[in-house]
This record gives sequence, C-alpha cells and structure tokens, in this order.
Amino acid sequence: MDISTCEDIRNSLSLLNCSADLMIVTAAKDIQQAKEYCYPQAEPIDYSLAGLYHDTVLELTSQQKNEDSYNPQIFHDILYECEPHEFCMKVFTHALYANPKRSGEELHKLHSTLQALPTASFNSIAKVMVKFSYNDLPKEYKSCLLYLAIFSPGQKISRSTLIARWVAEGLTSKEDWPSSMRQANRCFDTLIGRCLVYPADIGTTGNVKSCIVGDPVHGFITAIARKQHIVETRLSHHLARHFSIFNDLQLRSSDRIDKFFQGLYKSSQVSLLKVLDLEGCQCFAGKNQRYLKDICSKMLLLKYLSLRRTDITQLPNEINNLRELEVLDIRQTEIPQHATANILLLKLKRLLAGHIDPSNFGYSGRIPHRIEKMVNMEVLSNVKAQHSHDLKDIGKLWQLRKLGVVIDDKDKHLKNLLQTISDLHECLRSLSITTIPVATPCEAELPVVKNHPKILESLTIKGTTQNGRLLPLFIKSDNNKLAKITLGHTLLSQDDLKVLAKLPKLRCVRLQHIACTEHMLNFKDGEFRCLKYLVVEGSDLTNIIFEDGAASELEKMVLSITSICSISGVEYLAKLKELELNSSFCSSLLSSFDKAKHIAKLTLRGTLLEQAALQLLTKKPNIRCLMLLENSFSGTENEITLEKDEFLWLNLLVVDCSAIAKIVFNSGSASRLEKIVWSSSTSLSGIDKLPKLKELEFKGDQVPPEVREAIENHKNKPSLKLNGPESQD
Repeated sequence: MDISTCEDIRNSLSLLNCSADLMIVTAAKDIQQAKEYCYPQAEPIDYSLAGLYHDTVLELTSQQKNEDSYNPQIFHDILYECEPHEFCMKVFTHALYANPKRSGEELHKLHSTLQALPTASFNSIAKVMVKFSYNDLPKEYKSCLLYLAIFSPGQKISRSTLIARWVAEGLTSKEDWPSSMRQANRCFDTLIGRCLVYPADIGTTGNVKSCIVGDPVHGFITAIARKQHIVETRLSHHLARHFSIFNDLQLRSSDRIDKFFQGLYKSSQVSLLKVLDLEGCQCFAGKNQRYLKDICSKMLLLKYLSLRRTDITQLPNEINNLRELEVLDIRQTEIPQHATANILLLKLKRLLAGHIDPSNFGYSGRIPHRIEKMVNMEVLSNVKAQHSHDLKDIGKLWQLRKLGVVIDDKDKHLKNLLQTISDLHECLRSLSITTIPVATPCEAELPVVKNHPKILESLTIKGTTQNGRLLPLFIKSDNNKLAKITLGHTLLSQDDLKVLAKLPKLRCVRLQHIACTEHMLNFKDGEFRCLKYLVVEGSDLTNIIFEDGAASELEKMVLSITSICSISGVEYLAKLKELELNSSFCSSLLSSFDKAKHIAKLTLRGTLLEQAALQLLTKKPNIRCLMLLENSFSGTENEITLEKDEFLWLNLLVVDCSAIAKIVFNSGSASRLEKIVWSSSTSLSGIDKLPKLKELEFKGDQVPPEVREAIENHKNKPSLKLNGPESQD
C-alpha cells in the first residue's frame, strides 16, 4: 500500500462516528519507510527477533549520557546485520549490558566490519561478535576465557574445579587465596553473563555449578590461545586438560596419558607443572600405583592435584613432599580411610575425600592427625574422626568455610563437634554431619550450640544420635540464613516442619529416607515462602499436601518415592515448571499433576510407564522438554508413534531408555520440536516431518543411515552431534 492510499483510508475512517484503528503489517526492514505510515508520528513496532533485542539495547543505553552524540539507529543496524542468528544478537546485547558506555567510533567500526564480511554466515558473524565482547574484557578475564580452550567444545566443566585451576595457574591478579577466589568467581559469572560460556547445571540456590563452551566461542579462543602458546598445538584436548598451560611436555596428540607416566621418573620437563588434573583416568592399576610416588617426587610445585574417579588405591607418605599443594581431590577413589591421617600440607586449602554411597552413608578419609597446623584450610569434605580430639582441633581452622564430617555416635565426639561448630560460628557457610552407626530414631534433643553459626547457608544431617536429633540445634535461630537443608535417615517431626516453614531464606529441601511422625508432609498457607526446590527420596510418606498459598515460589519437584503415596494441591503451585519422577511408585502420581498447568519440563526415570500413560502426556499443553530415561517404560521393544497435534509445544526430546525401540513422528506431530537427543537403543522415523527441527545429538557409535538420509532431505538441514563412548585416557 502506498502512502496516498493509506492517507485516503485514514481520512475515510476519521469520518466515522466511532473510534477506529488501522494496523499495517509489513515484512520490510526499512524502519524509516515504515515510520511514514505511523499516525500520529511514532516509532513502528518492530515485531522481529532483531526488534526484540533492539528494544532491550535501547533500554540499556537510554540511561547513559551520549557524549559522542551518535545516532541510536546504529544499534538497529548492527542487530539486523546479525539476522537470523540469535546467538550473535545475544552476545552483542549482553556485551552492552556489561558495559553500556560505548563510543560511536567503536559501534560504527563494528557495523562496518559486519557489512564487509564476504559471506554473512553464522560462523563469520559469530566470530565478529565474540571478538567485540572479548576485546572489552579485563586482561585477567581474557586469560581465564582463553584457558577454556584446553577443554573440548561442549564438555561440561565444573565451576569449583575451573576456579581452583585458574587460581593455581596464577591467572588472577590477586596475591592471597581468598581474594583470588573472589576474583575468579566474578570472572566466571561475567563469562556466563556475557554468553561467552553457557550454564550447564544450575544449583538449587540458583548458582551456576558447571558450564560448557559452545563451538563458536571455542573456535575463537582456541585460535588466540595457540598464538599465545596457552594451548600447545601438538596436544589434543584429551591430554591438554590434564596439565598446566605453558607446559613444555614432549607428547604427541595420539599419545595416551599412561605414555606420560611411563617416562615420568626420568623427565625433567614436569618440575614446573602447577596443575595435574587426572579425574577419570584409569591408569594406576597394578604396579602403576608407583606413578603417584613419581608425581610426588618430580612435581614439587604442584598446587592442584585431582585423583577423583581414578583407580588409585594408595596415598603414599611422599604426598607431603608437595608443599605448595592447595587442592587435593581424592573423591570417588578406593584410597583407604587411614591414608589421609598422615597428610601434613601447610598450604592446603581444600581436602576433598570420600566415596559417597547413599545406601550405606559411603566411606570417608580420616581427619589428618595434625589438622590444627593446616590453618589455611577452607574446605574439609567428608572426613571421619578417629579420635574425639581430632574434632576439637578442627575448631582452630579460622578460615574453614565448608565442613563435612563423619562421626561415631559417641558422647565425646558429639560434644567436641558441637564445640568446634561453636568456635567456627563466624566462618562456616556449609556444614554436613553424618553419624554412624545409625541409631534408632528418638525424640530427645541435644543441648543448644553455644554460638550458632552466623552465616551458615547449607546444612546436611544424616543419621540420628542416641542423645537426640541434631536438626533443632541449627534451625531455631533468630539470625538464620539457611538456604539449603538436606536430611537423610533421620526423624522429621511436625514441629520441625513448622520451624523449617518459617526460615526466611530457605530455597531447597531434600528429604532422603526420612521418618515422619505422622507419615505426611503438609505445606500450609503462607509457609515455605522462598522454597524453589523440593526433593523427596524413599521416605515413609503416605501423603504430600499443598494448601492454597503454600510454597508459592516452588519451581522444581523431584520424587523418588518407594511406597504408595498420594499428592494433592499441586494446582496451587503456579510456578511449578519442572517435575522429575524416579520410581515405579511415582507413575501413579502422574495423574495427580494433571491440574499443574505450568510444568514445562518432565523427566521420567524408573517409572515403568505403560503406553496409555504416554498418550495422556501427549496432550499436555505446556511441556517444552521431555526426558525419557532408563526404565521410564515397562517391557521391551516399545514403539512410540506420535500423531497429529500431539506434543504441540515440545521443543526438546531426550530418549535414553533401552525399552523404547522406535519413535515414529507422523505429519503434524511435535510441530515445534527443535532438538532430539537419543541413544543407539532407539531408532527414529519421520524426523523429516518435523518443520522446526534444528539439532540432533546421538549417543552411540554409528548414526543409522536412515537418520543421515532424513537429515539430508530435511529442509532445515539440522546439525548432527555425535557423543560416542568416551575413550579412556
């Protein structure tokens, strides 16, 4: 419609004796042309992805003084050069959020660079936008980002591991450990905030627990890291992630990790290594246990040593040669308990021990006999007291933030533990207490802790003492900052529940094999105001009741019930978005969630569902993500056929269940499905009928040829990612 025709219509409408509106829709990108149709004069509504981000950018920059007097139109022009790639728009927008004060010269240079690209492909635009955000980072943050090039793209990286490695490598500018850790944490949050790394796991209190680096960013940082020799070109990712950067190791990309150890005793190139991360390496079997002795005699500057999930079975006395060591991780190993008793490392900040087994409380390392000398200790995890005075000595560690202890159910042990907690009341943020053997639950209470921990945020209690229950000691405080509580194999009374309900910052409750005095959980109106995450595992509950107005912020529920149980009132949980069911007893609970209208993510594991139950799920209007994990279906050779208008809003489907032999997508089913993750036990048919499909991820050795053919025939040409069995180092 030309302008004159539009004016004629507008004039005609003005003659009507009523209110009239005229809406003109155009796919044209020329905003200036669209403005001519606006009456009265105004900005046209830009109903596009770039328009959405443009509105956000204008809001971010509107508060800043425009010293360069550049035209805000430049933001619009940059975002439209990024179309249709949302990742590129997101990186630009988040970079502006981090630093809204941009010069006109900088923005026009970015726009010119985008215009000059020979091809407007995703990779070329993404590289420009990532560089724009990268150039704006502080020097230390750039180094920390480049460090991620030693990991494979898409690999999940633990936050605590990464931050400790950054500090050990000296990538932060602060000299003392606490300041370096704070700076490293800020850096991690900045990289997440700028979308340069993605959050992989988010904890129950909202913190990002792990991250992954996507392909566009990984390619960008790898190129720079190789130029700066942070990543050695001869080392593959499966080797590079084990060692310090700037190493001079003579290893080929085809070598395995055991090749490194075979020549270790005569090597002179390892003396400068500060980091050795062997997590998951199975290379210490038999006579190879001597490798750890070689490490302790050759790598005297080590600050970070992880043996987690390795097949190491001994911890030699030579471990004390590593006098610079700050982090020692021996979790999930077969190292005997007594081996840790002789550790004396004066610079050690974190001792992470124990092999967690929920069925029998696991086992732990012993508290070092001279623990009181290790005054820099910040994290002491899953250690057992051999003598009561060991617990008393821990009370001298004034920097301890996280304490996890296993104690015998003895009066002297309890007394010294409570005294230690009182002594550390100014610094403890996380406390885990496990008592063994598990006593018969009783309702007597222990004496009050003299000084209640002031900043305690996380509390885990497993087991019950003969003297009474430990929980009341820590929840009846006026200054309570508890955000996360885990209870296992202990008694939970209705009085306890009432106190928990009033904790002002409680966001997560985990109940594992607890005994309830009335065999029910009743969440009442106005209680648990901040609760976002509820886990119930294997308890003796028969009823879970939510009254109207209870747990109004609850977002995720995980149920692993091992007996018949009913649940009611879920229709009142307006913010419940995620549900995970993990046992066959839970399958009967599915119908109880029919009135929970906002559940967007559903995970099923061990539920042994029948086909009829799945048919009910297909009509759920809000499910965006469905995860069908092992034993989610009963029987074998199940074929799931999705018909027209089923799973209309599903975006992500994950299938890792050997009982599901085939999934068939008929025309009109799962019309918004964008990504499928599936394993080799399941075949797919009809994926060419999924109009929105963008990505496929296969867990197995070889992708079936019919799937490759369907990808080739699909109009979107969806990407295919292979996650074959990981080769052991």
